[in-house]
Amino acid sequence: MNKYLLYLPLIITLFISSCTKDDNNNCTRIVVEVTTDISTPTVWEDCHVYVISVNQISVTSTLTIQPGAIVKFKDIVSDNSILVSNSGQIIANGTSENPIIFTSYKDDENGGDSNGDGSASSPAQKDWGGIIINSNNCEFRHCNFMYGGEGPDAGTGQPTLEFSSYYGIIDYCTFAYCGGETTFNGYGVVDARSCQNTSFSITNSVFYGCIKPLFVNPFISIGNTNTFHNPDNASQKNSLNGIFLTNEANAATSDVTWLEDEVPFVLTGSLYITTVGTKLVLGSGVIIKVKDSPAPGNKITFKEGITSIEGNGSAGVYFTSYLDDAHGGDTNGDGTASSPASSDWYGIQDYTATIGTNNFCYSWGNILYAQYP
Repeated sequence: MNKYLLYLPLIITLFISSCTKDDNNNCTRIVVEVTTDISTPTVWEDCHVYVISVNQISVTSTLTIQPGAIVKFKDIVSDNSILVSNSGQIIANGTSENPIIFTSYKDDENGGDSNGDGSASSPAQKDWGGIIINSNNCEFRHCNFMYGGEGPDAGTGQPTLEFSSYYGIIDYCTFAYCGGETTFNGYGVVDARSCQNTSFSITNSVFYGCIKPLFVNPFISIGNTNTFHNPDNASQKNSLNGIFLTNEANAATSDVTWLEDEVPFVLTGSLYITTVGTKLVLGSGVIIKVKDSPAPGNKITFKEGITSIEGNGSAGVYFTSYLDDAHGGDTNGDGTASSPASSDWYGIQDYTATIGTNNFCYSWGNILYAQYP
C-alpha cells in the first residue's frame, strides 16, 4: 500500500496533524508528519508541509514532489535526512512561480509556524542534515534548499545534497544558509566528488550564506550559469566561495569544460589530463587555485601533442595558489591570516617530458606561486 498518497482512506497513515494558512501561496497548508520509509510510488502534493521527524527516511521507490510542496526537517534528532538508494528516485520539479522548498522545522517564512512557538525560535545553518543520493536519475528543478548541512556529531557537517557516485540534474535551484565543513577537503553544500558520470549537471543555480557551495569530481564540466552570491545582496556570498574539486588519481576519459568565472576552481589534489585525445577547456576569466600539499606537491599534468589545455592563455585565466586572495578572492576564508608564496604548489607538468627545464613544467606568465613556474 502506498503510505503517502493523499487520499481520504489514508489520512490516518499520513499523520495529518494540523493545517496552517500560507499567505505566500493563498492556500491552507496541510501538515503531514512523515515517519516511515517510502517503498512504493508516492506523491507529495502542493499546499502540503511534509515534516520529517525521524533520523532518516529511506526512499527505494519513486517519490514525486509537486510544485509548491514544502519539506521540513525537525531538529529533535541529529543530521536528519532523506536517503535515496537501490531503485529509488526523487523527481522534484518545481516552477519559478511555485518552487519546492526543503527547509528547517523552525522556518516560519516557508510553510508557517510549524513548531507552534511563535518567534521563540528561528532557523539557522545546520538545522537539518541533507538528502543523500545513492541512485541515478534524480531531478531537482526550481527547488530551494535552506538551513541544511548538519553532521552526525557535534561540530561536523554534511552535504545538503550529496550525489554519492551517482548522477542527477540540478537546475534553477537555490541553496541558502546551508552548512557543510570548513576544511578545504570537507563536505560542500552540493557534493558530487565521487561522481565521475558526465551526465551529472548543475546549472542556473544560486548559492549564498553557505560554507562551501560546491564540491565536484574534476571530470565534471561546469558552465557559467551558476551564481555564488545573493542576487538581492551581492555582498552576501559564501565562506569558502569556490568550486572545489576532489583529488582523482585516474585521468579524465572525455573532454572537460570549466567556464565559471565568478569564483575559482580549487584543486584539492593533482589533476591528470593524460588520456589520449582529451582536453581541458577553460573559458575567459577562469581561475584555478591549487591547494598546497606535502612534497612533491599538487600539480596539473597533461601530455603535449596528445592531450591539451585549451584557453590556458585566454584573458583573465590564472593558475595560482589556494592562498592567493588577489585572484579569485579570499577562497580559504581566513581574511589576511595567510598569504601566497613561491612553491605553494608544484606546477603544470608535461607528462611526455618534452620540456627540458623547470622539471618538465611550463613557465607561462599566468602560473603564479608554483615551485616550477
